[in-house]
Amino acid sequence: MPELNDRLLSEGLEPPGKGHSAWVRLARLVEVDAASVTVDELVKEALAWAERVRVTERIRIPLGKLTLLAGDPGLGKSMVSIDIAARVSRGGSWPDSSLIMQPVGTVIMFNTEDDLEDTIAPRLDAANADTTQILSVEGVEGQSNKQRYQRSFSLEVDLPHLEQLLDENPDTRLVVIDPISAYCGKVDTHNNAEVRSMLAPLASLASHRRIAILAITHLTKGIGNKAIYRAMGSLAFAAAARAVWAIVADPDDRQNRLLLPAKMNLAQTPDGLSYHIVENAIGWSAEGVDMHADEAFAKEAAALDQRGKSKRQTVAQMAMDWLPTALTEGSRPCDEVIEEGNQRGFDRRTLQRALHELGGESTKGEFNGGWIWSLPTGFELPKATSTPSYTLDLSSSREVLL
Repeated sequence: MPELNDRLLSEGLEPPGKGHSAWVRLARLVEVDAASVTVDELVKEALAWAERVRVTERIRIPLGKLTLLAGDPGLGKSMVSIDIAARVSRGGSWPDSSLIMQPVGTVIMFNTEDDLEDTIAPRLDAANADTTQILSVEGVEGQSNKQRYQRSFSLEVDLPHLEQLLDENPDTRLVVIDPISAYCGKVDTHNNAEVRSMLAPLASLASHRRIAILAITHLTKGIGNKAIYRAMGSLAFAAAARAVWAIVADPDDRQNRLLLPAKMNLAQTPDGLSYHIVENAIGWSAEGVDMHADEAFAKEAAALDQRGKSKRQTVAQMAMDWLPTALTEGSRPCDEVIEEGNQRGFDRRTLQRALHELGGESTKGEFNGGWIWSLPTGFELPKATSTPSYTLDLSSSREVLL
């Protein structure tokens, strides 16, 4: 194995590891018999395999473009983005292209949903990231009346700050925004024109800086829709992205997850990937998945039908799942909630029934105002599962304010 690894490195390929099992994995990847192949033959086949992959342009997150990653809660969207960031930080390859080395680059991460110390850093550590290559942006510093303060980064007004950070880190190859809805400032994320106006400068920045921007979002509730229509918020998010990926539960193995292409404008659509969550990390399969996200959603709808659930019944339950999140901050105008629900595929009657089933109230506003919807007193959303905590050395990670 030392001779094989040295030969592969000299040819610009990444060694598969140490020991007989690594030899067998490489032989299986390039489709030769591990028991009879020689080192020279294995290196020759590995070079031919790598060239075939390069020719077919296995592009998943293109440089210079905006990519959207969408998925339901609990499927590991953020963990996948961290795994990708870790690979960029150390120059690692995709799980199904293990021989092809990538350039090392800095990664800039925006994340409002997870804490750097007790969640993001342990996940980076589990993914073998080079944390000296990772920057976590915590916010933007400002000053008012001689008082300094910190506020959230906004894609609407703060791109010059990101440009400055890129100037200071010219080897940056990836920017992760998780979730993008948290960084939209005052932009109405369901308004196509407003979203397009916000994303155009971001896409331009990605292009002229030659960096990949990976934006994370949730899926809307719905059954059987095309994948690009399932990304939450305005369709302009999916339209502006040159690549869109969806994370779904594997219809054949509920413990498994699938990362599947929903849109690819720049090259041949690559295979998807499958993975499962192992403690605090992603466990990838080394083989690609020949499936489009649309096919996975169609299978999901068919499975529900087979279990005797009609589409109307399913959408009604989904509306009941979604409505509490729309009202979690308190009472809201009925028309506002219904408009937001329409964006997710729920009509007025479905939402009215959901409010009734939840025990909510619809009351007339004061001074000839419109109707107001609210949840019953004491209503509590289901509690999210807690994230295990870890103790590790954070001295090499970097936390920045813009």
